[in-house]
Amino acid sequence: MAQRLDLSKKLFRGAVILTVAALVTKILSAAYRIPFQNIAGDIGFYIYQQVYPFYGIALIFSTYGFPAVISKLVAEQRQEDNQFIQTILIPAFLIIGGIGSALCSLFYWGADWIASAMKDPELAGPIKLISFSFLLMPVISVLRGYYQGKSDMFPTAVSQVAEQLIRVCGILIFSLLLLWQGKSLYEIGFGAYLGSLLGGLACVTVLLLFMWKRKDLNLFQKKFLFQQRIKWKSLSKILLFQGLAFCMTSLILVLIQLVDSWHLYSLLLDSGMEQDSAKALKGVYDRGQPLLQLGTVVASSLSLTLIPLISGYLKKGKFEEIEEKIRLSFRISITVGLGAAIGLLLLIESANYMLFEDSKGSGTLGVLSLSIFFTSLVTTSSSILQSMGHYRSTVIVLMLGILSKWVLNLLFVPLYSITGAALASVISFIFMSVLLHVRLKKYLRRTLLGMPHFRWLARGILAMAIVLVIHGQVFQLFPIEGRLFASLQALTGVLIGGTIYLVLIIRSGMFSFNELVLLPFGSKLALLLRQKHERELSEFDE
Repeated sequence: MAQRLDLSKKLFRGAVILTVAALVTKILSAAYRIPFQNIAGDIGFYIYQQVYPFYGIALIFSTYGFPAVISKLVAEQRQEDNQFIQTILIPAFLIIGGIGSALCSLFYWGADWIASAMKDPELAGPIKLISFSFLLMPVISVLRGYYQGKSDMFPTAVSQVAEQLIRVCGILIFSLLLLWQGKSLYEIGFGAYLGSLLGGLACVTVLLLFMWKRKDLNLFQKKFLFQQRIKWKSLSKILLFQGLAFCMTSLILVLIQLVDSWHLYSLLLDSGMEQDSAKALKGVYDRGQPLLQLGTVVASSLSLTLIPLISGYLKKGKFEEIEEKIRLSFRISITVGLGAAIGLLLLIESANYMLFEDSKGSGTLGVLSLSIFFTSLVTTSSSILQSMGHYRSTVIVLMLGILSKWVLNLLFVPLYSITGAALASVISFIFMSVLLHVRLKKYLRRTLLGMPHFRWLARGILAMAIVLVIHGQVFQLFPIEGRLFASLQALTGVLIGGTIYLVLIIRSGMFSFNELVLLPFGSKLALLLRQKHERELSEFDE
């Protein structure tokens, strides 16, 4: 029992490290957008967000996609054939380098056409600049994948934080300098993406320092490489198909955002709106993106660790362990995703005012916040299915979801403006989550959640909702307006609502003692369990 607990704790330690790192990076990602939007306004924010999906593609490729498939290969082979690790790194570097070069050329030389298709030709400059991000993919992908496959998530975590920290500082510094020089909003956007490139270079530097410090550079010896037989065709197929499949899972938010970047602005223009008004309205809609990213951080981090973990169990035939970890991952994603979605929905007006100086588009952002729950389900389901080898069906579902978003935008935006785009996103994520759940049920002997779990979730959500509604009514009694007062309302709401929800969920029995101690601060969370677990807790502490 104790040995199994220690093993499980070790296996989930990677998820803890990545969750903390991802949480830090998401907070930084949300934090810099606040002053950037305050500096550049809604139109400047529109410019930045229009180009962001292209940068996001490069970022996801080198964070979730290719590292995931490399980590899967390393995890499957490291105990049986350590030489395999050495023979995969350089070929993988060259293959991913070829993909990165092709994408860089595509976006650089196609920037003018892309900007024209978006009905904003001035976006071509930032698109050309951000195309160089794809050239950093080989180093970042291979080194992160190598360490993740060894269950060493620390280099990935540190490189993520370093990349985001330098990126945020670069974006804000360049934006302020260009603003003080009286440059246009498009030039400010160009400067912001120059800061993003600096973040990528910082990430490469950190990973190379880890390789040097841990004396892993010998893995790239050419002499050793030429002594081995490299299965280039097989490796290329694995990286291209499985790597792109894993990328699809992590790219789903970015690709949905790309659909909006591609034709939401043009649809607003077609409805008769002025250019500046349409740009400002799209900027208001884009306020929801950092909120969605922050809300789905747990599901994204779990997916990174699930891939090598489930692959290793599958190879050893440990099907009970696979199902156990799948069910736990779903309970975590559902609990956190549902709580974040409903909590944000109830606090959206004050949160919007706190972050972006006014409450424009709060209704739209409230609708969009519901996507957090379904996005968490989509991310977790697709990662699990792909770890089990079901790539094609998963990618098909995700592509159908993106297609549905495109079609629903065409239907809803002319009728409901940006609220229609938010509604289209929610429906698309519901569609994908249902299809993926149906697919996953075929491979599990038990249901992911039983009726008791649904009752416990309902009680927690209902209690949190009642408290937050009362909390909002109390603040309405004070005839005070302004950003500071809105910030007080939002932050106290998060603290009170989150605490009530967490305590009720833990005490209900949603997670067992052994499951809780796998989580961050698990032994502290276990103190919230009912009296019947106190003896077990005391034995564990001893």
